[in-house]
Amino acid sequence: MKSKKTEADEVEAEIDESRRKALSRLGLVASVAYTAPILATLSQSAHATSDPSDPSEPSEPSQPSEPSAASEPSEPSEPSEPSEPSGPSEPSDVSDASQPSEPSAASEPSAPSEPIA
Repeated sequence: MKSKKTEADEVEAEIDESRRKALSRLGLVASVAYTAPILATLSQSAHATSDPSDPSEPSEPSQPSEPSAASEPSEPSEPSEPSEPSGPSEPSDVSDASQPSEPSAASEPSAPSEPIA
């Protein structure tokens, strides 16, 4: 004898069906989001490889404009204050030439290393 479906079983079946629909829609949205940049790149590549159009003819040069009138001269500026004389310069401290240092251990030639197998 078959048992009757309970109300809980029906609710669970409806939830399961709506969950499947939601997951399928989510998968569809994810695949569109994943492939959209690729399709856009392919579309741009197809348009970028078309032949360029021929250059257009140059336009006729325009007539030169009339020269403008000279502006009025400006007023003379006020003279600036005299500058202060600079003081004597200080001699710089020049260090003595340094003596050559001893060669370091890193600069001595070493034996060739064995190849790593």
